[in-house]
Amino acid sequence: SSLRFRCTECTDVELCPECFSAGAEIGPHRRWHGYQLVDGGRFTLWGAEAEGGWSSREEQLLLDAIEQFGFGNWEDMATHVGASRTPQEVMEHYVSMYIHGNLGKACIPDSIPNRVTDHTCPSGGPLSPSLTMPLPPLDISVAEQQQLGYMPLRDDYEIEYDQDAETLISGLSVNYDDDDVEIELKRAHVDMYVRKLKERQRRKNIARDY
Repeated sequence: SSLRFRCTECTDVELCPECFSAGAEIGPHRRWHGYQLVDGGRFTLWGAEAEGGWSSREEQLLLDAIEQFGFGNWEDMATHVGASRTPQEVMEHYVSMYIHGNLGKACIPDSIPNRVTDHTCPSGGPLSPSLTMPLPPLDISVAEQQQLGYMPLRDDYEIEYDQDAETLISGLSVNYDDDDVEIELKRAHVDMYVRKLKERQRRKNIARDY
């Protein structure tokens, strides 16, 4: 094997994987000494037969690629891993070893519980989705739409009532050093804007009804 274990406390002491796993001690070297892997990423993590010859360096590049490009972008991932791997090889290797393999079985649960809770109110309540659903578009001709400036798919008009109402609040910001007068002034601007929105909606309702 090209993989070697170099002792970080002794001079010129390197062990093969078999000697390292057996706890071999040579001269001043002891089994509890620190070590470094000396290989360059050529050894395999899962075994040559199961891996198809994937080296540890390729495994590292694969994990970097899945984090950078996301699951499913196999062409970009293959380019990142290297020219020796095709997108099909990258996909099959990742799925077989990291999803369906022992690592995936240990990390990915068999079933993911539904943790979504419906907090909406019944129809017509304060938080009911029915309150935000747009009304059906008016059944009018294209000429009438152009004349009224009405956009049926949006149930909206090109020019709103009080078109510049948003300027009341567009420049507002809350600052920590605002005094009471400034805070009340900003609240007054918001209140004025809300009243304009209500009037805008009232006129829209009249336009729909008549």
